[in-house]
Amino acid sequence: MRTLILILTIFIIFSGCVEENNATQSNESAYQDSENLSSTTLSSEEENIPEIEVKSFSSIYMHDNSENVLKYLFSWDNVPGNESKNLSKYLKNDLEIDWVSDAQIIKTNDNNTIRVFMPDNSLDLQLADDKNTVLITPNDIRLKVKEEDGKLCIYRVKEYRGSSDPAEIKLGYNLNERYYAAYDLSIKNNGSNDLDFKLNELHVRDGNRTFNTTNLDPYGFYERSHLEVLSSLKEENKIENTTLSPGQTINGSVVFQVNSLYNESFLLMYNETPISSASFEKNIEALKVAERFNYSTVFGIPPYSEDPSEFYSEGTPLFCSWVNRSVFEFFNKADPENVMKPSPYSPDEISWTKIVYALEVKPERNITTLPVKNRDSHTYSLLVVDDAGEELINTHEIEKIAFLRNGTYQHYSRKSQDVPQMNLTNHIFVRTSFERTYGTPMNVYVSINNQNLILNDNRSAIVVRHSDGGYHFV
Repeated sequence: MRTLILILTIFIIFSGCVEENNATQSNESAYQDSENLSSTTLSSEEENIPEIEVKSFSSIYMHDNSENVLKYLFSWDNVPGNESKNLSKYLKNDLEIDWVSDAQIIKTNDNNTIRVFMPDNSLDLQLADDKNTVLITPNDIRLKVKEEDGKLCIYRVKEYRGSSDPAEIKLGYNLNERYYAAYDLSIKNNGSNDLDFKLNELHVRDGNRTFNTTNLDPYGFYERSHLEVLSSLKEENKIENTTLSPGQTINGSVVFQVNSLYNESFLLMYNETPISSASFEKNIEALKVAERFNYSTVFGIPPYSEDPSEFYSEGTPLFCSWVNRSVFEFFNKADPENVMKPSPYSPDEISWTKIVYALEVKPERNITTLPVKNRDSHTYSLLVVDDAGEELINTHEIEKIAFLRNGTYQHYSRKSQDVPQMNLTNHIFVRTSFERTYGTPMNVYVSINNQNLILNDNRSAIVVRHSDGGYHFV
């Protein structure tokens, strides 16, 4: 009997150990599976996670030596109240909104929105979640917020960027550098319940650093910009907080202020879920090809002017004919040195310098190139569209353009009548824009470049388009 009890005891203990070991293995397996799932999946009906697709990507660098001048407008805490007149004065005098003189001004209970309205007109001032900016809609104007003595003070930022009025200009010796990553996204609710999508749930991770979406609009500084990348981004719908019903899809762009140009380590995240994208990897590959592309081999023109009168001291050119990464880095290195030197135009003034270098890539598009005869019937434009009807290129005239045919580039001019119509499947479209401004407020040199490449699966440039402009303002 004792022997039987001993055998049963050993059996029970052994069974328990086996079950505990199996349970441990099962738990470890489940944990590993959970890890794998979180790193590869974006859509789950159970968790109601949105499906997010990267449609295009842009990388932007800017620097200048302008210094912002802040002009006090009103205290957020005193509107409505004894500073309502200051708000009305700003809206009427600066924004030329005449109807505000007789408008009512109220504030929402959450203290986040000031509403100015009449029976037939209205506008809102929306305080951002981070309480750093105020957005005026529908005017799409941003104001600066500073906390002073426990109150939120609202300022207008007077910026030099794009201004030709010397009274608006304040320059310094330090360069202000800014990097942006912009994603054009398609966001779909695949779940069976409504999904509350919040913009602050998106962020970019680069190594051990995380960047949240920004209210700073890099395109607003260049409202009249001739740079096609910025113009294209400005036209895109901006994604905001919204509720998605089951099956609903929204499209739009989000912007992050990051600390470098595009990087393979950039990882777009939704909460803690990585948004893995094969198309984003192709974007990076295409951008590398575009940044190495040598336009001299196609058009036979050097990157810089050969006219000595178009050079600054010590061999720094004032203009460039085309731009790639090496041309951009040449100017980017020269600018800090030139700012510290006396201006060649006015030794008592600080030189103004500004660079914008912007890249945009749209992967895997079915693209059609179309020659379009202009109204005068003597010149031709180039229209490039994808299968969704989006215009990728729409030139008023054919500037410098070449098509790769039978292994060689064939050039076409604005009077060409035999511009080929081409139907390209699953090609990658890359746009590059560059601006360099240099001089004093009354003696400015501006170089502007807009370029396009259409790449096939082998990363060969099938279509090359180039446009440049050099301007001297006195």
